Amino acid sequence: MGPKAIPPSLAPRRLTITLEQKRALRAHKKQHPQLSNLDIMQWFDDIYKQRISPPSVSEILSKKYDYLDDLNTRRLHRKHNYKERWPELEEALFAWAEHEITISGETIRQKAEFLWGKLDVYRGIERPKFSNGWLFKFQQRRGIHSRVKFGEAASAHDGAIEMDRIRQVLAQFDPSDIFNCDETGLFWKLVPDRSLTTTNIPGRKKQKQRISIHFCTNMDGSVKLPPWIIGTAQNPHVFRRSGIRIQNLGVFWRANKKAWMSALIMEEWLRWFDVQMALRRRKVALLMDNFSAHEAAISTIQESGCPLQNTFVIWLPPNSTSRYQPLDQGIIRTWKTYWRRDWVRYMLAEYNAARDALSTINLIYAIRWTIRAWNFDISEKTIANCFSKALSMGSRDFEDQSLPTNDIIEGIQQLRDRSLIHDAMNIEDFLNPDGEIVQDDSSTVDDLVLSQIQGPASIEEEDQDDDEGQGKALPQVTVSQALGAIRTARLREEQSESGDIEAIQVLNRLERKYLTEEVMTFSAPERYTELV
Repeated sequence: MGPKAIPPSLAPRRLTITLEQKRALRAHKKQHPQLSNLDIMQWFDDIYKQRISPPSVSEILSKKYDYLDDLNTRRLHRKHNYKERWPELEEALFAWAEHEITISGETIRQKAEFLWGKLDVYRGIERPKFSNGWLFKFQQRRGIHSRVKFGEAASAHDGAIEMDRIRQVLAQFDPSDIFNCDETGLFWKLVPDRSLTTTNIPGRKKQKQRISIHFCTNMDGSVKLPPWIIGTAQNPHVFRRSGIRIQNLGVFWRANKKAWMSALIMEEWLRWFDVQMALRRRKVALLMDNFSAHEAAISTIQESGCPLQNTFVIWLPPNSTSRYQPLDQGIIRTWKTYWRRDWVRYMLAEYNAARDALSTINLIYAIRWTIRAWNFDISEKTIANCFSKALSMGSRDFEDQSLPTNDIIEGIQQLRDRSLIHDAMNIEDFLNPDGEIVQDDSSTVDDLVLSQIQGPASIEEEDQDDDEGQGKALPQVTVSQALGAIRTARLREEQSESGDIEAIQVLNRLERKYLTEEVMTFSAPERYTELV
């Protein structure tokens, strides 16, 4: 019995790019080699009335699809051609295979059955029988053979020899031109209560809303690039309801259904980073670990024929990045400590106002605290010390004595005294809970694979779980309300013994901006006098 028809409500929104279309795209590029990838995107849209992303163009033009150049049109249409009948499934399977140490025909078949039930594009369709014929053709298309992988995945080492070589290369760069990037997860509604993980408390359940955050900074701390934050919705409902533009917050927002760093997002980030270095007229070294999304992104860039122009990527030794990666030597930990402090303070403030913090907290606050901790709380000295620690032979963690750890401990105790939590978490478990570390292991590979295949949640999907997932919307602020707040803040600074003159000037500029907006809405001159 063949697959059932897809109900209209469950039909996939994203159109599949067929082998014939991929072959035509490659042929068009060969006939017109001067065309850029953007030109190819426009040509594809004109011919097929179908959008295609820049990463997809790069992938189709890579060596991965060289075999299409040898297929004639007649062969592409033959019923027994090795055609991708389920392209999303095969992409997910191929991504999974790159992670696996041991691969056999049976493990491929079992993983195909598992992924079929996880991919939304096949929802409502009866799962096919993955026959030996399909298995053979899939392995031929993707060049997958049964294997056992040895070496890096089979044995760990401390990377000392590799690090000696890396230090020799880095000696050729100025400290300001040595960068490191890495990502971390964040459970932004996590309450420091162990009982939520072990017992059922009326009205409460474990909060696991997660985002991923990609950081990048240089060795002397003089450049901290805007974080890239990955959520589950392309345009979160709480932002639309609150009238907030994400780009105004000073971050880059990307999305997929698992909120994981994917190869596509990483490739986009690397291209963006390379442009940022070009704008600064700098040739830099970028330290990266061998996280699969990083490796896949670099591989795609190398095969695209459009390499990075200003970025020299240096891979840290495998299986030892927790020791040699600067961001893992205290920078991300410092950031998380300040972020958790703000969250604990918020919980206490909401309690004092007779409100439930878990009902009022939203994604906007989480991003604001992310930016504040990254831009203002992490010092250049902390960053420089962590780089120095990571690139030396030592193994002790860097401890920043100024971290507000005691503030968090005291805050948790107050939450417990007020019965807002029942069984206080250990401070280390609260600062670095299980599941926030981004790594390739058996517990996360499926999420990583699905994040690369599944797009962000649709508006309908995210709206179903909006109040619990993203939090309550913020009120719309009028110009008059903003002016009142500015004047109050300015007066406070003017009266303070430690008044900040630069802050006062910023408030003056904001006041002028809002006055202009307010005056434009009134024609009577006497109204302007009232406003001033």
